[in-house]
Amino acid sequence: MSGLEHVVPALTDLLGPTQVIADADTLAFYRLDGLRPSRGYRDRKRLGLTPGCVVRPRRTAEVQALVQWANQTRVALVPYGGGTGLMGGAMSDGKSVLIDFKDMADILAITREDQHAVVQAGVVLNRVEEALRAEGLTLGHDPWTVSIATVGGTISTNGLGYRGGQYGSMGEQVLGLEVVLPDGQILRTRAVPKSSTGPDLTQLFIGAEGVLGLITEATLQVFPAPEAHALLGFGFPTFAHGFAAIAEMAAVGLRPALLELTEDFPELSPPTIARIARQPGVTLYLGCEGFRELVEAQRGRALTICQRHAGTDLGAAAAQAFWDSRHLTAERFQLERLQNLPRGILDTRPEASFDYIHIALPLSQVLPYRQRALALCRQQGITVTQYGIWTRPELFPMVLYNPDGCLDTLAGAVDRLLQLAQDVGGSMEYCHGVGVRLAHLLERELGAGTQVLRALKHSLDPNDVVNPGKLGLGSAV
Repeated sequence: MSGLEHVVPALTDLLGPTQVIADADTLAFYRLDGLRPSRGYRDRKRLGLTPGCVVRPRRTAEVQALVQWANQTRVALVPYGGGTGLMGGAMSDGKSVLIDFKDMADILAITREDQHAVVQAGVVLNRVEEALRAEGLTLGHDPWTVSIATVGGTISTNGLGYRGGQYGSMGEQVLGLEVVLPDGQILRTRAVPKSSTGPDLTQLFIGAEGVLGLITEATLQVFPAPEAHALLGFGFPTFAHGFAAIAEMAAVGLRPALLELTEDFPELSPPTIARIARQPGVTLYLGCEGFRELVEAQRGRALTICQRHAGTDLGAAAAQAFWDSRHLTAERFQLERLQNLPRGILDTRPEASFDYIHIALPLSQVLPYRQRALALCRQQGITVTQYGIWTRPELFPMVLYNPDGCLDTLAGAVDRLLQLAQDVGGSMEYCHGVGVRLAHLLERELGAGTQVLRALKHSLDPNDVVNPGKLGLGSAV
């Protein structure tokens, strides 16, 4: 039993009986987000705790009532979107009430002239895209989880998608927000692209993972649906050749919507990790979109640059196959999540452990970092199955695999890799947030900024009722 059975009647009075979930079978679905037991996370005892109950508000006033109730009872609230976050940002501590925003999923307005979309926080990204396409517009945000992730969750981690090279991160598309503050006040920021009336309060909640307030509504910058598309694929003799090509593109201001450079070693990946069939060696996939003249110019210049750096055209079919498979990982993730529930999702003795890192580096440091990272992994007995560049040349992901299954060895290697990125002026994560997974390294990266965040958290949330412990702020989860 969770110990929160006594709060169910009060929550039912606030929201109604259909909006409060307390049965064990349904609660089991909410035990984890994307932070799986096979990852290099040391505090595994915190994984898989069942929330005391789950509530599903339908409107901002109900979120406000929940926050006011939480302050009165000192029962914490944990916001939950699509549950795909990789850092434990939506994990429960077993004592909290989890807020599932899926019933706040209305598309409130689409204004073609302004190129704005006003949506509730719980709407799934592909629903927004479908509605925009009917109006001749596009969201531009296209992560692997587009069929699962919600707007609120994506803003709260400042997520990045496959088309981020042209449209930017989710946070860059946010014009205005409606947020329920931890004391129950409702803050609405003005949906304008530029303002000079003090610090930008909208930015305060982007990437904040709900610790400073609960996003209930967002006004997003959207874009004209592209007139034309072009997909290109290239093979390179070495990673350095491919990197030189994308660095030259960046230097001349060429920013394809899609840019993924990968050196892949599929033969080193166990079947449980190799989600999508990948091509071995060094490959670069580019996607250009927009009005016709722009697409043709980008395509021609990209082709010239890649050929100058020994790139070999892989053909349209290979590029299209990559584009068509980009969301398959999310579909597999969702299927496995549902299949794992009946048999238990906390396998503490994995045959292998694996993790991902997604770091941002100064462009000049990417190749030196790669060499040092590969050497470090060899020293630690960690297999690198894939690394590359995503959306822009400064963003460097790696996939790591420890064949002997020792999670602590993997955790130590990941920490050293992230610290190495920080030491050369980079950042330890560019699209998945901090949650609990990276909280122990946040102060090392932000320095005095961590104290600023803690002061903000204490000022806005003195009772520590909104997502406590995430980002290392407030009570530990």
